Amino acid sequence: MTAKRPLSETLARIRAATAAWFNADNDRLVRGLIDSGAAKDALKEGDAVPDFMLPNAEGKLIPSSELFGSKPVVLAFYRGVWCPYCSAELNALADAAPRLKAAGAEVVAITPEIGGVALKTKRERDLQFEILCDVDNGVAMQFGLVYRIPDDIQPSYLKFNVRLPLIYGNDSWMLPIAATYVVGRDGRIAYAYVNPDYRERCDPESLIDIVAKL
Repeated sequence: MTAKRPLSETLARIRAATAAWFNADNDRLVRGLIDSGAAKDALKEGDAVPDFMLPNAEGKLIPSSELFGSKPVVLAFYRGVWCPYCSAELNALADAAPRLKAAGAEVVAITPEIGGVALKTKRERDLQFEILCDVDNGVAMQFGLVYRIPDDIQPSYLKFNVRLPLIYGNDSWMLPIAATYVVGRDGRIAYAYVNPDYRERCDPESLIDIVAKL
């Protein structure tokens, strides 16, 4: 059986295959986010998770009280499947989900995509975990994760045929910072990975030991 490629290696391959001009513009975007402290207000280890209610991929409203309390939860915010880095992270979550479950945790992903994209993604990839639809990034805002694509970089996304107003149903050009949390049974964050550089992600495999100790 062929060993699974580490997520970091997959992400590096995606970056290497991306057009140089788009990489350069995103380098500039990421530098701006880091310099401006875009993640400084993000929830961190020890913080309580806010109350919220979101529809899942199937359209059922899920209150946060149903998610947290009985067992640890691995909570991953992703921008959308149009983003190859997010797509790779979802695949890694799907691969690690059985081991995370065996360690005692549930996996929940959150995306701002609309129009049934989450359901399509879940069915096509046979994902065995909830995807919640955070329309207009309301919950991402509660977590302190939202940023805006600057006006001077928006044309690059359009040139790359990434039309965020169509994907998200609004003209805000707002996105969630890629973030992964482990939430304990007490509703507090036991581990937080928040990175303004969306090209780097938390490898779900690294969370198994963290979950097992909760």
